[in-house]
Amino acid sequence: MTKEILEKMKKGVYYPGNHLGKKGKLSDLVEKGYVHRMDGSFLCGPDSEPNYCLTDKGLNYKDQNFK
Repeated sequence: MTKEILEKMKKGVYYPGNHLGKKGKLSDLVEKGYVHRMDGSFLCGPDSEPNYCLTDKGLNYKDQNFK
């Protein structure tokens, strides 16, 4: 699942978590340092989802493994 999530992400783009995968898998990627969680969206309340972007470590991992 980690590979599938990282393949969906492009450089410099923020993705809503609900489009990437399950919260548990995203939390694992945050802990490993591959993605950065950014709380904030245009929605408020229970429909609000955190956004994620690749960190430098995530960009390097993606460049090495998905070319």
